[in-house]
Amino acid sequence: MASGREGVITGAQDTQLFWRSWDSPEARGSLLLVHGLGEHSGRYHAFSCKLAEWGITVLAFDLRGHGRSQGPRGDVGAFPHFFQDLLALEQLMDREIPAELPRFLLGHSLGGLASLRRLQVFQGPYAGAILSAPWLATALPGWVERAGSFLGLALPGMSLPSGIGPEKLTRDPEEVREFRKDPLNHTRITARLFREVVRVQKEVLAFRGAMEVPLLFLIPGADPVVRSGVTEDFARGIVGGLAQVEILPGRLHEPLNDLGRDEVRGRVMEWMEARMIAPPEDSSGGRKASLNLDER
Repeated sequence: MASGREGVITGAQDTQLFWRSWDSPEARGSLLLVHGLGEHSGRYHAFSCKLAEWGITVLAFDLRGHGRSQGPRGDVGAFPHFFQDLLALEQLMDREIPAELPRFLLGHSLGGLASLRRLQVFQGPYAGAILSAPWLATALPGWVERAGSFLGLALPGMSLPSGIGPEKLTRDPEEVREFRKDPLNHTRITARLFREVVRVQKEVLAFRGAMEVPLLFLIPGADPVVRSGVTEDFARGIVGGLAQVEILPGRLHEPLNDLGRDEVRGRVMEWMEARMIAPPEDSSGGRKASLNLDER
């Protein structure tokens, strides 16, 4: 049975970030989970319990402006603050979880965008990363994106409806009801965050370097939030052959919470199982991944 802990850690700009863990009594690996826009780490309780029972200790945190972390809802001063927060959680992971266990990273939507950029910029320490519907391109008309970019310069702090209600996330009526009644969820985004997302999307898509970490892309086939075709083209074009692409027909934006989620969770665990080998030490003494990728 998994045990849980929670606490607060200081991120960029002295922002207080809430974190929680699901500790496996016989851990064989660990996973750092980064959630998406408008939600919080607690929405991954069922999935994290399954992982903990299977032997993976899960550490997750609420992004700034989300859940129980500080910050205006759906806002960020600059996207690099997400990176700094993520690195702070990696340092917490260093202290809380045995270093010899292979580590994995899972980022969903906004968390997937931040996770991908982090892996492009910094080396290690992961044996693999799972990208669930990463927010690489918004499934909105072009004029909406242009308007958001303009407001991001003219009125950066303006809070706008994100247009991402729970009916776009999952086909499960119970999950929709749970999302609506959870006070920690929201459907807001500031013009500044939208502008920053667009900027970082361009940086991620323009990256031409090799990715040394094996990647698993979960791409919902009926995603109304993210343009799945852009994600698929990007994933299949990654240098080095380390990306595995899983197209999920008929699924909405949250494959881990949509109907058929047991199948998706099973695929994730099988993929992790194949990479449950501790990555070698790099020359600086840090952990570096260098492996080759061969419903509730």
